[in-house]
Amino acid sequence: MKPSTLAAAATLLLGTTSGANAEDAANNGTDPTKLTTQAHATWERLDLNGGFRSDTLKLNYTVPLGEKRDWSVRYRVPLASVDVLGDDSYGLGDASVQVAHVFGLSRQGGWVAQGEMIFDTASRDELGPGKNVLKGTLIKAWFLKNGAIFAPALVHSESLWGDDRRRDVRSTTVDFYYVPKLKDSRNLLTFDPSINQDWENDRTFLGLAVTYGRVVGPAFGGTGIVTIKPQVFAGDGRPGDWGLEVGYKVLGF
Repeated sequence: MKPSTLAAAATLLLGTTSGANAEDAANNGTDPTKLTTQAHATWERLDLNGGFRSDTLKLNYTVPLGEKRDWSVRYRVPLASVDVLGDDSYGLGDASVQVAHVFGLSRQGGWVAQGEMIFDTASRDELGPGKNVLKGTLIKAWFLKNGAIFAPALVHSESLWGDDRRRDVRSTTVDFYYVPKLKDSRNLLTFDPSINQDWENDRTFLGLAVTYGRVVGPAFGGTGIVTIKPQVFAGDGRPGDWGLEVGYKVLGF
């Protein structure tokens, strides 16, 4: 989870076509306790303060580990463009490796712990904070009786070392992830209201991200899904007003 957003809601029209199978429902990627092989590409545009913008292409690969598949490793390489210094060309951002573990799993819910190391690999100063950052996440997932999922998360990021001329990274996010149960399991919808605190710069902002996706069928030996995620920001400490992300992922190949 990366800093997110709160302010406005989105109205989305959902298809009600019947005929989706149980495999589609299990493979839509919205349950944080289901670890599966995944290749995921997203492109995100963020409106930044001062009339600037950032564009980021994120390439992700996740593989589950162990007989119980209760561990996973995710590799991420971002290609970014930030025009604050007048150069809007793409360059390498900060690559990362994340390890996740699911535990305490039952019919009622479960826990997910994630540890991510974000490395200072950015090719230009504006494409990263100039620090090597450790990011820890703890998720508590509840499987509700109506088939929905509520999985709030506590996320904290802390810089460990890096460029002494740059500000340290120290931030906390509380995220209230919710997945409603939809009639057509080929559709997916998630809501992510969040409270974000940047301790280093003494800034607080709220956010709301809404993700809509559609299972488009078999792809590359797995299940293909397309997604779109608008988000909005509020509060004096917000990094900008809005963002938009589009993505394509293949699960379970």
